[in-house]
Amino acid sequence: MAPWRIPAFALPAVALLLIACDGGRDYPASFGDSDYDLAAMALRDTDLPAGFEAQEVPDPAFDNESWALFFETNDPEAKQAQLEAQGRLTNHVTAFAPAGLGRVLAVTNVSTLYTDAEAARQALEKFACGLPINDSIQLEPFLVPSIGDGAAGFFVRQENDGSTTFVDTTLCFRTGRIVHAIQQTSIPGVEDIALSIRLANSQLERVDAEFKDLEEG
Repeated sequence: MAPWRIPAFALPAVALLLIACDGGRDYPASFGDSDYDLAAMALRDTDLPAGFEAQEVPDPAFDNESWALFFETNDPEAKQAQLEAQGRLTNHVTAFAPAGLGRVLAVTNVSTLYTDAEAARQALEKFACGLPINDSIQLEPFLVPSIGDGAAGFFVRQENDGSTTFVDTTLCFRTGRIVHAIQQTSIPGVEDIALSIRLANSQLERVDAEFKDLEEG
């Protein structure tokens, strides 16, 4: 199994995202920070298409100091301060890869906890879902269905000598003060938005189960 790494979403980006909002169940933001079990909300290899395997993420939780290091910046301390100002607290990362070559080369799942629901909403709509993406390359938004408290989708294209080498297809959705991002990396021309939607709905089931446990707690 290949060692886990932050894949190609660590690229600059800025965009007006297309946001879909849902009028479904409520996701309380009033529980303590440690009450939200981000690991239990994460995707499992059983949620992925056949042949995908979970990759080892030695320490799947990243605070602001460690997350700032994934950005393309010469001043990680300033980036850390920016993350803190955005209300970011911590996240949980899971990663998956196929056993062989296929249409999708990797899937990464990141759930990020914020200080409150407004900070999470801002992250979804303005800060690329809390992913380590800088502020200079425009994201390419795509339409997404209503998921949780709001959802957004965008492409990020990796280029080499003017040619696109890989495409990162990212779908994010918010539940209260948590933003969940599902990113798949593929070669150009085989982007699979339908897979992103299926995975988001699978994760939403896990998230709903965790919120139910919290509320019944």
